[in-house]
Amino acid sequence: MACCCNTLKNLLEKVIETALSQAPRAIQFVEHPTEELLQALVEKDWAVLEYIDTPSDAVIQCALNQSGWAIRYIANPSEALQLEAVKSNYDALQYIKEPSEAVQLQAVKENYLALRYIDEPSVTVLEAAVKQDPQAMRQITKLTKELALHLFGVSAATLGYIPNNLEVTVDEIKSIIISAISSDTADEDYIRELINNQAIGGRQSKWHIDLLSLIDAYGTRAVKKIAVSEYLKY
Repeated sequence: MACCCNTLKNLLEKVIETALSQAPRAIQFVEHPTEELLQALVEKDWAVLEYIDTPSDAVIQCALNQSGWAIRYIANPSEALQLEAVKSNYDALQYIKEPSEAVQLQAVKENYLALRYIDEPSVTVLEAAVKQDPQAMRQITKLTKELALHLFGVSAATLGYIPNNLEVTVDEIKSIIISAISSDTADEDYIRELINNQAIGGRQSKWHIDLLSLIDAYGTRAVKKIAVSEYLKY
């Protein structure tokens, strides 16, 4: 009798496995599925997580390994899980309620377009976004003159994305450049970005600034050394 029951049980399990292989989301109709079965299912289709009640940490991890979007089906995810989600898919941020600044930062570091899913990004988040890509300036809905100048001081490449209606002047840009090149703690990446910025000094540019003359007059020895190495490339 026991043998017969075991045979029926094994047969039933195989029928269930076969059915789930064809339609993984049918897991919602299976009572007491095994951990092994659940992990196998989410490895095939992370969206199956939606139909699993109280998934284990291991099952959740399997789902996130497939897609950061799986965070949408995790109740009250920890910050660690949120960070993992946006590392995999920056736009998983849209499925996270009230993400912390740390999670927002991670998302914009992956892709500046994550700004689309942040209602009121902090200056710190905006700084990270423009460093990831200066096109982030286009995603800032409340861009003021003061903020634009600040972000230029963070990433020189943002200069080409400062809209005319902010009425930023050449002298204001010069002032920021002088401050950057005369600093004893000048950021090497910023200086190189500045030197290679085609928005500065070109014939078609509205920013008629003689950068080389400014570096010669105000640049520290370290900045001048960087400038020489950059200009020797051409």
